[in-house]
Amino acid sequence: MPSADNTSQDTANRSAEQTNEPYTKPIEIRTLDSNAPMRWLRKGIDDFKISPMLSLFYGSMYTILGLVMIATTYQNPIYVYGLVTIFYLVGPIIAVGLYCMSRHIEAGVKPTFGQGCTALCYNPVGIVSFAIIVGMLVVFWTIIAATIIALVFSNVTITDNLYETILANKDLLPFAGLLAAIGLVFAVISFSISVISIPLMTHRKVDVVTAIISSVRVVKQNPGVMLSWGIIIVTVMFLGFAFAFIGIAVALPVIGHATWHAYREVIIDHEKIMTADKCDIEAFPFFKGKI
Repeated sequence: MPSADNTSQDTANRSAEQTNEPYTKPIEIRTLDSNAPMRWLRKGIDDFKISPMLSLFYGSMYTILGLVMIATTYQNPIYVYGLVTIFYLVGPIIAVGLYCMSRHIEAGVKPTFGQGCTALCYNPVGIVSFAIIVGMLVVFWTIIAATIIALVFSNVTITDNLYETILANKDLLPFAGLLAAIGLVFAVISFSISVISIPLMTHRKVDVVTAIISSVRVVKQNPGVMLSWGIIIVTVMFLGFAFAFIGIAVALPVIGHATWHAYREVIIDHEKIMTADKCDIEAFPFFKGKI
């Protein structure tokens, strides 16, 4: 008769083997209630409290990147708006490690830094493909913003205070509105394709097209809830930016953890897929003893 340890090991092996195969079943989406966004935010805060130092580590990397970008463009304050937009576009990708942390916390496993690596290795093609798509959005946004800036500001001297420049030149107000509107369009597109894409690809072995379509379906099926969730994300991130990017070290981890719980609630999951730490090790032997 096989021992309990062998049975447990066999179960882990089957789970790991299953998760290494492409996930081909239809992605089922749940209709959410209006309280869902605040529920996700509370769970995100709870995850942050469980592992604050590791969460702050991920958030601090984002903060350092932001401070470097601001330092290199402080003489051209008009570019700060573009940088903030780019941060909103690439945020879901940077938060991969946070999704993995919340997945392990949910499974009752202590999160570690190495687990973020397993998330990237689990579905590298999908995640890299999504990063390329978001990168293209960033490039398109940069080109459009730079073109508008070049056309509008060709004969205008930009002072150190962007708001004073715009208010002193009333003709620039329509430009500011146009730039904001275009940035909003890119933000909506990015949000729609990424609201659950990365968590889905780090949890199930789906391709990038399936992940993006599923994410758009979530927004289409729950427009009011997703609008509320988007407003919460913008508000929390804005508060982080308001403190010279320092607040991002807290804001990004909270939103990253909350996004994992949003994914878990909106996707109907009929089976347990890669939630135990031992499954990570069985699926990726390279990390055995390192996570």
